[in-house]
Amino acid sequence: MNSPSATLGTIWITGITASGKTTLGRTLYERLTETRNCPLEFLDGDKLRKRLDKTCGHSMEDRLLVVGKIVEIAQEKNQTGTTVIVSTVSHKKAMRDYARAQIPRFMEVYLDCSPESCAARDYKGLYHLAYEGEYDLFPGVTEPYEPSDAPELTLNTEQIPYSKCANILYREVVLFLGMKS
Repeated sequence: MNSPSATLGTIWITGITASGKTTLGRTLYERLTETRNCPLEFLDGDKLRKRLDKTCGHSMEDRLLVVGKIVEIAQEKNQTGTTVIVSTVSHKKAMRDYARAQIPRFMEVYLDCSPESCAARDYKGLYHLAYEGEYDLFPGVTEPYEPSDAPELTLNTEQIPYSKCANILYREVVLFLGMKS
């Protein structure tokens, strides 16, 4: 098998619910689409969960199944020459380690934000339900988020304004992919 192209890879954006994964992932996708000539795919964990299998819930087994399917899709897209941007909680370090081991060019982006700040942003009301005991497994509330030892990029979305986070993310992804400035 040939080595992967320098402008090919998977950017895995992770963090707890409402930390900014989907917003920053979508912004990165749009900006790369506007400024770079490379095939891209944006895989949002919430949307994928709905597409993959209506029976996938939020148990640990279901979460592992979803991560496995996301990895499989990312591998397939990479093999066809498409760079993939993933936004998913993947709150266990082992989940991201698995993805990293399976995907040749992998960039982990950790969005660091406290559960309190995320709860304040949560327009779906999921944190309220988690704090009320409605969820057995809710990363950041009833289940810890396990940060990786050395993600390629950490963005504190609680302290750094969104526009600055988006610019840092874009710049670091362009460097990671080996694209010309």
